[in-house]
Order: sequence, then structure tokens, then C-alpha cells
Amino acid sequence: MSNTYFQFKEFIINQERCSMKVTTDASLFGAWVASLQINATQVLDIGAGTGLLSLMVAQKNDATVEAVEIDRSCYEQLNENIRLSPWNNRCNAVNQDIREYESDKSFELIISNPPFFERQLTSPSHGVNLARHEEGLSFTSLFSQAKRLLLKEGYFFVLIPSSRKDETIQLAQEVDLFPHFIVEVKQSPMHDPFRYMIGFNATLIKTSSEVITIRNAKNEYSSRFTELLKDYYLFL
Repeated sequence: MSNTYFQFKEFIINQERCSMKVTTDASLFGAWVASLQINATQVLDIGAGTGLLSLMVAQKNDATVEAVEIDRSCYEQLNENIRLSPWNNRCNAVNQDIREYESDKSFELIISNPPFFERQLTSPSHGVNLARHEEGLSFTSLFSQAKRLLLKEGYFFVLIPSSRKDETIQLAQEVDLFPHFIVEVKQSPMHDPFRYMIGFNATLIKTSSEVITIRNAKNEYSSRFTELLKDYYLFL
């Protein structure tokens, strides 16, 4: 049985009502995006889930964060996690389909840990399907909505499985978004990459690339992982 909560240094993520729990790769993604110190006053989290990414970014930036989640039960948990956090005065949970979401502002920073598993077997649970699959929001729709809501100079960051890297970059280019940052994520130096963290912008420039391993050859957290997560994880 999954833990009903995940305790970070400055906030707690309750997760018993959300299909997708706190994961190491999502935590790394949130910490990496936050570390880039994108000069943003308005941040949008698409498919916010438990609020993990929203709160990680809020911890490191003074921006206002709009966390949009379609699933009602998960939204209620998201709202609770925000309310209990130190940044509840500038984080807001919204229960809505991003395709129907309207805002009077554009966002300098948009983040998303989107549904991964299109074309794979679905779960009997509708909530799990919405969280893990593209039943609710396809990658094509995701990029279309991000482009619609992104400030012209803004950045859109996604966490994706390694098998979908080329497809994701192609979909982004179709809406005139180009990779500025690409990070290849490995479990260890001996493993192949299993995730990519990519940051897109409307300007076509040379891409900054990096490889991050979660654990080193001694099966300890790598120095880069520790650097990024030390302000979040309790025992780092």
C-alpha cells in the first residue's frame, strides 16, 4: 500500500486521494525547474495532481502559482496540500479541464508532468487512466494549450518518458516551441535514460544539454541529485 503522505522539509504532500503518488523523477523535475530561477511572476501547473510541482516551484520562487487539475477528488487533495503549505497566499488550485481553462493573464512559466502511457494497457480505475494515460489530454492538446497560455517570452517544461523524446520535440515545433533545456535522466550510470526533462521557448537557439543520474555507481544519491533535492528531501 502506498504511503498516504510524503513529508518534505518545508511542506507535506497528502496523496491518498490522488492516483499518481510522489515519485523520485517528478521530485527531481520539480527541483530542477525551480533551480533554473526563471524570472516568472505567474506560473501555471497543468495537471497539478497532488501539487508537488507547484509547491516545489513556490518554495524557490516568489511567483503566483495556478495549479489546474481535472479530477475532482485529486483537486480536493491538491487544495488541501496548498492550504497547509507556507505559500497558500500565492498558490491557487483550480478544478477544471485545461482545454476549458481561461485566464486574463499569460504565464512566464508553465510546468507539466503529463500523462505518459498512450497506446499501453489502461487501468480499470478512471482516475489512474486520467493521470497516467492520454485518455483526458493528448500530448498534442497539451502543447496547444501551453502555447495558448504561455507568454511570448515564457518557458514550458515537461517531464516525459525517454521513448517519447523525439515525438515531444516534434509536437512542440508544430506550435513554434523549441527545446532550450534537455536533461537526460538515468537511474544510475549503468542504466539507459528513462526520463527526459525538457524546457521549451518560442526562440530557436542552441539547446543546453545535461545528464543527471539519480544514483551513482555506489548506489548512493548522486552529487547532482543531492544538490537539487537537498532543500526538499528530509534526509539530504
